[in-house]
Amino acid sequence: MTRERRLDARQVEEIFLAFAEAMRELPPDTEAGRLDANGDLRLAPDIALKLRTARRVRQFLLELRQSHNED
Repeated sequence: MTRERRLDARQVEEIFLAFAEAMRELPPDTEAGRLDANGDLRLAPDIALKLRTARRVRQFLLELRQSHNED
């Protein structure tokens, strides 16, 4: 079960930057989400998956870089 987690401004910024990087990789006409009747952004499920994957890859590269710098 997933529980709610509060984020500070820096964490939200990092999420949006990772999302922007993932979006740049897609063809411009790719359907990525929609605005609902209340004006809230709803991401397409595969876009959210791509964002999570981008975050995992970024974390792996960071760990790899740190490991290389320690050697």
